Amino acid sequence: MEQGLELFDAAVSSPDPLVVAARWDMAGLRARAEAGELPVMLRGLVRAPRRTAGTGAGAGPGALAGRLATLPRQDALRLLVDTVRAQVAAVLAHGSPDSVQLDRPFNQLGFDSLTAVELRNRLNADTGLRLPPTLVFDHPTVNALAAYLAEVLAPAPPSAEDTLRRALEQIDDLLLNANGEGDVVRARLVPILQGALTKLGAAPGDAGGVMDKIDTASDEEIFALIDNEL
Repeated sequence: MEQGLELFDAAVSSPDPLVVAARWDMAGLRARAEAGELPVMLRGLVRAPRRTAGTGAGAGPGALAGRLATLPRQDALRLLVDTVRAQVAAVLAHGSPDSVQLDRPFNQLGFDSLTAVELRNRLNADTGLRLPPTLVFDHPTVNALAAYLAEVLAPAPPSAEDTLRRALEQIDDLLLNANGEGDVVRARLVPILQGALTKLGAAPGDAGGVMDKIDTASDEEIFALIDNEL
């Protein structure tokens, strides 16, 4: 209350035609000034350090992707969380990324359409991607946005089941395009598939297992069996 009255008195006595009461995060302004990202109209509020040649060397769109490629998935996700968090702090002029809550929605952190675009542009520069303008709204928290970037930049390797499914799809395509040599191709593939099923199937003597089915199955039945088992 006391501070408000002091500001009111200062506004009434000011010769300026327009006065705005505002509380500035000086640490955040200095951080943006150091990064060279402070708007011109605010540069008089803090003293920006002199920037030397070569600042930020080694950074760039390829740098982040290169680092992600060398990391285990959890470490890659952690790096992306830290990257998104730091950029959110810079956009909102926070003094430290630690003040940005990972699961708090961006609109509650203070984002609007302009700051959403600024964050998107910063992440475009970091990742080398062309991210959509709706990025912040589609993935509305730091953790959600980092997880999305992880799927794009560092996708999880396919599961064994997915790998096998794709291989079988390729086999189907090969047989369909065998140009009359389907039987020859099948004769080569069936022993390989039988060996694979032997390794993956039930132990000998399992009455209902895969091994029993293989012993009496025709070539066509083996392919059908594989489809059913998957």
